[in-house]
Amino acid sequence: MAEIIASFLGEVMEAKRVVLFLVTGFVFFACSSNPDKSEQSTDVALSAPHEEAQRWAADVLRSLTLEKKVGQMICEQMRGEYTAEDDPKFASLLRLVKEFGVGGFVVYGGTPHDTARLLNRLQAESELPLLISADFEGGPGQQITGATEFPANMALSAIGSEDLAYQVGRVGATEGRAIGIHLTYSPVVDIQTRPENPVLGVRSFGADLELLGRMASAYIRGYQENGMLATAKHYPGRGDVELIEGTEFTINKKTADRVEAEDLAAFKKAIDAGVAFIMSEHIAVPSLAFGSDLPASVNGILIKGWLRERLGFNGILTTDDMWYEKVVRRFGSEQACLMAIQAGHDIILKPANAIKTIEELIKAVRAGELNEEQIDQSVYKILYSKARLNLHRNRFTDEKQIRFKVGTQKHKRIAQEIADRSLTLLKNRNLLPADVDQFKKIVHISLQRKVNDQAPMLVDAKLKQIFSSLESFFLRDDTADQLYDKAFRSAVSADLIIISLFVPRTVYKDNGLLTEKESNFFSKIIGSKPNAAVVMSYGNPYHATRFSGAAAFLTGYGEGGFYGNQIIYADSFIKLLKGEIVPQGRLPINVSDEYPKGSGLTY
Repeated sequence: MAEIIASFLGEVMEAKRVVLFLVTGFVFFACSSNPDKSEQSTDVALSAPHEEAQRWAADVLRSLTLEKKVGQMICEQMRGEYTAEDDPKFASLLRLVKEFGVGGFVVYGGTPHDTARLLNRLQAESELPLLISADFEGGPGQQITGATEFPANMALSAIGSEDLAYQVGRVGATEGRAIGIHLTYSPVVDIQTRPENPVLGVRSFGADLELLGRMASAYIRGYQENGMLATAKHYPGRGDVELIEGTEFTINKKTADRVEAEDLAAFKKAIDAGVAFIMSEHIAVPSLAFGSDLPASVNGILIKGWLRERLGFNGILTTDDMWYEKVVRRFGSEQACLMAIQAGHDIILKPANAIKTIEELIKAVRAGELNEEQIDQSVYKILYSKARLNLHRNRFTDEKQIRFKVGTQKHKRIAQEIADRSLTLLKNRNLLPADVDQFKKIVHISLQRKVNDQAPMLVDAKLKQIFSSLESFFLRDDTADQLYDKAFRSAVSADLIIISLFVPRTVYKDNGLLTEKESNFFSKIIGSKPNAAVVMSYGNPYHATRFSGAAAFLTGYGEGGFYGNQIIYADSFIKLLKGEIVPQGRLPINVSDEYPKGSGLTY
């Protein structure tokens, strides 16, 4: 197999060949097509010129020992909350930084100021700038309390606006850099083609390859033109996979032609858009790998053969989490990481034991199992990216700027606009638009799947601010029959029945089925009051097929947690009931023959 990246150990011209991917590969801080100068730092540049970054990376690479080079390829996890100076967890992070020279951390949790302060402390102790990452799939607020949280990707496709997709990236980059975060593990670019088993749900941009490409490209540009790097995940595609029987690993059983035309084509859209990072997943694709069931995370055919050579990706490739028990059980904790590097990855994300992994990779180089030239190639790309982020000149974030850039009302209005414009009406039998003042008795019935889910209570509280006499019921499958009976008696005497669904997909199994008890209950209510029931699904459009008798059915695109702002759709739903907005969203997926891609009503 021809070399994808040349050696860095020779003359300057050799180094220039190596970084060709950084010139022609990903869009890095080009002139923003949607600049917002009021939110850009006036005293600290977020990027450095290519030639300067090239020189710095080459100089630093030549100065590093093998041990420190391997350390740069490790990304360990950390919490972003306040941490005392004598906290053992902080001491552990410091040891990784000072003794082993880890390249960066992925941050979970925290508040803007606490996280920024902690990251500044770590940056001050590190010999080289740290590359700090986070999963901003649902916006910075997915991880950082108080930052802006957006609906999931599918909301952007339901609107179809490249400008809004760009704004999501721009806002994410503005807030992320203000906190001290440089890389997001988003967007999800997996195409979703199986209505009966939507593995990604609303995390996906949907089933339309061209629409997916437009939304993902704008999202990537939004981040990378405003100071952060973006990551396309989960290569080689998680939208149409199933569990391998008897294991926790997943497999894509489609033919090679279909995988190329659908799953890989989606990643090619991101590559053509100039995405800086790609994240692989523990997914096997036998049709592309001569029948092998090895997952892409350790499969050189899928990485070097397909991603690097066929798709032409020369950027930085990171694994997904390597601490997963299924990975450790099958391959061994350190052996799995060695196999991932041998397969062609540049970064190991969250190994089971970072120190042991570094030590084993060093041993592998010295034993001839791993070529040091490959290590140099990966580390050069990592160092170059840090310099292009201008971290070689200023690795710290100005904590005084946070309050002007993170979680601002301007940013939150963009999030609300996305929710308002993506709200999708799939069924309406003359219930909407409605004069809500005519409804004397309104009953709200919430169905939730997760025992400790707070979303139903939060949504109900928002509804009660508008409908003070609202009568509410919170149901689960294990709720006592007496409460189901009480909810039914109240509903049949109501003028309006609001049914709120908090029932997400079951990953790798189904699209969020209702139990027989639940189905019978709602069928009885809708059968008794066919013109009074409006169903609002919070994050699962597939429920449209289960409520065909309802007077109206709407869906939002946020599952909550890591998968998109869910509660924000309560405000959109209330606005719609009050006549302040009209539904505009269009399904970017095929739910059923009755509700194909492009479905969506308005008035």
